[in-house]
Formats: sequence, structure tokens, C-alpha cells
Amino acid sequence: MISKPFAILVVLGSSIGGFLMAGGSLISLWHPAELVVIIGLGLGVFLGSTPVYIWLKTMTYLGRYFGGGRVNKKIYVEVLGLLDELSRLARSQGLLALENHVVAPESSSIFAKYPLILKHKELKKFIVDNFGYLLLNPPQALSFENYLHDQIEDITQSMMEVPKATGKIANLMPGFGIIAAVMGVILTMNLLGGDMDVAKIGNSIGAALVGTLTGIFVAFSIIAPFTHAVEVMIRQDKAIFVVVASFLTAFAHGVSPSMALEVGRQRIPAEFEVPREG
Repeated sequence: MISKPFAILVVLGSSIGGFLMAGGSLISLWHPAELVVIIGLGLGVFLGSTPVYIWLKTMTYLGRYFGGGRVNKKIYVEVLGLLDELSRLARSQGLLALENHVVAPESSSIFAKYPLILKHKELKKFIVDNFGYLLLNPPQALSFENYLHDQIEDITQSMMEVPKATGKIANLMPGFGIIAAVMGVILTMNLLGGDMDVAKIGNSIGAALVGTLTGIFVAFSIIAPFTHAVEVMIRQDKAIFVVVASFLTAFAHGVSPSMALEVGRQRIPAEFEVPREG
């Protein structure tokens, strides 16, 4: 929770602190017009190049960036618990006993025990859809494992639209800084000739340079770290789907619920490892 604010303090402290140590004045970095041009161009290009659902997903990931990702040890414990209950019910009463639970998970007495899964819409859908698929008794000729793999790739690619978009904006931000700098140079040219005010010319040149600096700083110190953090969150999300897919593949091949659960448990990343129950 506090790691991101701490990181931001380190970035700002090192850049601004170093500038002050070199004898700089903060007021010389404050040029609101440059910020309007650079941030406005970046935001406008982002909005113009992406559909609305990407805007909403970006805001969601921004919230997770500061609030912490949704993947932790607790959700893995819930995943294993849910899969164990559903599979044991299917083995004891038949697959049809799962129908009410997978058709309406929000009203299911089993799903109600696992609130983190209910909040994770993509994961909940993946679980109910594929238990529902097994209810249809698909022919053995169809590869359930490949079917699960393709779904995970589709889900991951959809999630990756956010870092793809923000990564492109990060690449463009230095260019937007140059645009602001060129505008500043144009304004500086207007000050030349006649009784030139050296102080005004110097301030105008400084503002132009700050435009270039701002574009680079925003790209490499703000947007790029956010983009990478989102990619990490997506990789963590994908790992949960792999755990569920490993379990479902084993279960569909007739493996006992306890053994299928062990197959899934072994795919949990080391940083979220759930100990085997004795």
C-alpha cells in the first residue's frame, strides 16, 4: 500500500533535491503553460486512440496501482477452497449438482464463502463458464486443455490493452515536450530585436527547456513505471487462471478432487505459495 507513495517521494526527492543542491530555484521549473501543452497533448492522444472501455480499465488499474493489486495469498486460498468444494460436490452428486451454482454464482451458497472471487469478474466468469462447459459433456475429441489455454490468452490480451496504450503514450511524451519547447523558442524569437530584454529572453528560453524536461520526466518517471506495474499485475492475474486451468484439466480427465487440487496448487507462484494441508 505504501510502496507506491514511497517510490514517488524517492523520484521527486532525488530530482528536485538534486536540482536544489546544484543551486537551482524551484520557481524556474514552474511554467504552467508548458504543462498544459504537454499533459493536454498526451491526454488528448490517449483518449483519441483508445475506446472508452480502455479509459475505464486504465482508471481501474490506476486505483490498483495505489491501492495494491488484487492478487495475493488470500485469493489463492479462496480459489483452492472453491475448486475443492465444487469438485467434491460434482463427484458426490454428479456434475448436474453444480448447475445452480454456475448459472447464478452471486446467489450460490458455495460462492458466497469466497468474496474475493466474486469481486474478480474475469476469474469468476472463467470458473463458472468452464464448469458449465463440463456440464455439457463435450466429446473427448475436443481438447479441453487447449480450450482453456485459448481463453486465458484472450483474457490476458484484453487486459494488456491498457499497458499497450500507456506505453505508447510514454514513448510519445518526449515528442510532446519538444513541441512545447519549439513553441517556447518561437515566443523567444518574438523578443529579439529593438531594445531586447535579456531577462525576458532568458526566462523564455528556460521555459522552452523546461518543456523538453517535462516531457521526458513524465514519460520515464511517471507513465513508464505505471505501465510496467500494470504489466506485473496482469502477469499475476494470469497465474491465477493457469492454476484454475491446471485443476480443471486434471479434474476433467478423472483425477480425484484432492489430486486435482494438488496439481493446481503446484502452479501457484512462489511468492503466493499456499502450504499443502496436512
